[in-house]
Amino acid sequence: MKKLYWMMVMCLFTAAALAQQASAQQASGQQSLGNVARANRAKKHSSSSAVKLDDDSTPRSSTPSTEPDPAAKTDDKPADAKDGDAKAAPKKDTADSQKQKSDDLKKQIDAQKKEIATLQRELDIAQRESRLRAASYYGDAGTMLRDQAKYAEDTRKEQDEINGKKQALDAAQQKLSDLQEQARKSGLPSD
Repeated sequence: MKKLYWMMVMCLFTAAALAQQASAQQASGQQSLGNVARANRAKKHSSSSAVKLDDDSTPRSSTPSTEPDPAAKTDDKPADAKDGDAKAAPKKDTADSQKQKSDDLKKQIDAQKKEIATLQRELDIAQRESRLRAASYYGDAGTMLRDQAKYAEDTRKEQDEINGKKQALDAAQQKLSDLQEQARKSGLPSD
């Protein structure tokens, strides 16, 4: 009975201490976690109206602008028909050269993708052959005893070949990513 009495007294003291702590927090002006979260959310929504403009968020045009130059607007003299044709010809040439450049870039990207596929296939075949050779070597105890040095030498050569193919594949993938970045910067859509 005494144990029950002491437990009741301890619970009352604990409850009183918690109540006193809660009232002290409210009196000192501390906010609850929910109120702090609501205030932060309100600040976040009010500051998100500012638009950030950079190369990633603004579209790029792959064709030259058709706006006349500001210097051309200040001239009050009418241009001759010959002058107009001469000005239109460079714009047409630049558009054609831009189209040719984008077509060349697409062809380079496609060729690089084919090269990567070929290199990946060659690497897969070399790795598969290496695994098959190792499985047949370790499966036959007689071969293990007779040809240890030859197997070690062949394994080293195969591993060198595999490492060379991995390096070539990595270089080809880096070249592809460089070409894709160049295409992105010139305004071509990514494939």
